[in-house]
Amino acid sequence: MTEYPSILLTFTAGLLSFLSPCVLPLIPSYLSILGSAGGIAVSSQENEGAGKKRFVLFATSLCFVLGFTLIFIILSILISKTFLLMGGVSKYIRIAAGIIVIILGANLFFDFIKILNYEKRFKINNKPRGLAGAFIAGAAFGAGWTPCIGPILTGVLFLAGQSGKTGIAALYLALYSIGLGIPFLLSALFFDRFLVPAKWFQNKMQIIKKISAFVLIIIGVLILTDQFSALSINPVKQEPSARVSDDTASLLRNARIQVLNKSIEPENFTLPLLNGENASLSSFKGNVVILNFWATWCPPCRAEMPSMEILYKRYREMGLEILAVDIGENIDTVNQFIQRYNYSFPVLLDTKSQISAIYGIEAIPTTFIIDREGKITGRVVGSIQWDTPQVFEAIEKLLD
Repeated sequence: MTEYPSILLTFTAGLLSFLSPCVLPLIPSYLSILGSAGGIAVSSQENEGAGKKRFVLFATSLCFVLGFTLIFIILSILISKTFLLMGGVSKYIRIAAGIIVIILGANLFFDFIKILNYEKRFKINNKPRGLAGAFIAGAAFGAGWTPCIGPILTGVLFLAGQSGKTGIAALYLALYSIGLGIPFLLSALFFDRFLVPAKWFQNKMQIIKKISAFVLIIIGVLILTDQFSALSINPVKQEPSARVSDDTASLLRNARIQVLNKSIEPENFTLPLLNGENASLSSFKGNVVILNFWATWCPPCRAEMPSMEILYKRYREMGLEILAVDIGENIDTVNQFIQRYNYSFPVLLDTKSQISAIYGIEAIPTTFIIDREGKITGRVVGSIQWDTPQVFEAIEKLLD
């Protein structure tokens, strides 16, 4: 796995959320409510039946944690799907999100956005009853919004959303919830010993606030610079090889194609064509391949296809191949679309979205440029015009 930094960062963000002044001082109150849900009274004193009470409090607290975890994961999935549906526009949403998260982090340092100091907590008028009640209370907590946990949660949600992948987005928020939930469960299990360290942490709130601000700014910078999404989960099969030449890199950039720092070998795959035959990526080695992930419902995908057809007809005799991989649609839908516009480049069907998941597709269209040696040298997220002089010059250089 190549995302250890983001895993550690999201887990740390959860711990810092627990230590925030909107959560830590209220833990005794939350545990008291959850104790009532289990039919017990929470006390720092050991008494008869303490073991049973401890177990009941832990069980209701676990349901509470599962409740807000579910809400956080649902939010992450919704945001990741929104990024995917935005196509090329997601790049600008990502930039805006990174700036917002950096501003939220800076505000934790300098407190210049006064409106964020307005605290709105979700209030539970009726005490929850039983494990189901504790779960609902946790979901209510997750749906609530506070000035302390809000900025950090926003940063993690944006970080998860810009991955564009449901599994990764859910993983991020699950890790965030674990970071927030583990100390919560420990405080329920050892409530009689919790008050002493809790008081120490409360006396260090200013330091914790600054650490939270620092982590939030790091998350914002990583979102803004696309460090976690740029092939972080990618089609790498072997170690990266040397990068493309400076001349080739310059031409690719002029054509609005992102140049990878290191050329990488893509994961091979076999998918059905519209005619029912199968095609493997490896069989096109020796050609320059434009590997395009798209769908018929995607407006940016549709907008760039006429220019892709022009590019294909211009250079296919020289060794250019365009492989258009449709994501998640059935053969009839795709076939009708291709026949309507009379596109001649090969179209492959990734009906179960398995190959797009392997390639870490965050938004569509996404296109990879593969050289004659079978190495990915560049990519494009979003649509571009493929029939410009700049693209022609870059493709001719790769063909040479």
